[in-house]
Amino acid sequence: MNKLKCTNCFKSLGVSSRMSIYNFLEGNGKATVMQITKRIKLRQPTISYHLKEMKEQGLLSCEKHGKEVIYKVTHLCPHYDSRCILDDIKFPVTVKV
Repeated sequence: MNKLKCTNCFKSLGVSSRMSIYNFLEGNGKATVMQITKRIKLRQPTISYHLKEMKEQGLLSCEKHGKEVIYKVTHLCPHYDSRCILDDIKFPVTVKV
């Protein structure tokens, strides 16, 4: 079951928009939906959808501050209760400026 969940994480990052969001958050540390939207240049509902999907896979965590939700990369693997293998992979930056 854990291997299937990890496969789903990789599948989730196979979507270029999600990979761009992941890379942005990895480099930025944390960001709000609006900050991500300005940087990634996708519509806000699209960004929110991708954030929700990545959060469900355990790739991201979020915390609410008033009306804003701040997202960040999860460095603890949600499937093995240890450091995530994604920390050891150097993904190419795919953000278009």
